[in-house]
Amino acid sequence: MNVFVVYPNARAGWELLREGDASPLHFGAKDAAIGYARCLAAANRPSALKIETAFGQLETGWVFDGAGSPRPIRTPGA
Repeated sequence: MNVFVVYPNARAGWELLREGDASPLHFGAKDAAIGYARCLAAANRPSALKIETAFGQLETGWVFDGAGSPRPIRTPGA
């Protein structure tokens, strides 16, 4: 399964990384990073998209497995 992660850059902006890749893509805005990541995840099913906080904690996410709409990732304690 492909796993895409969007997280804040230490200096400015947001980054999108496919787990296993060497370098991330950089975006100035969070919405732009998430939008592009959702497109990549949908086009590369089965996949998951995780949005992380600056501390590496899961903020939200989706699983793209079938042809339908993505399912939200359940966080522990939710």
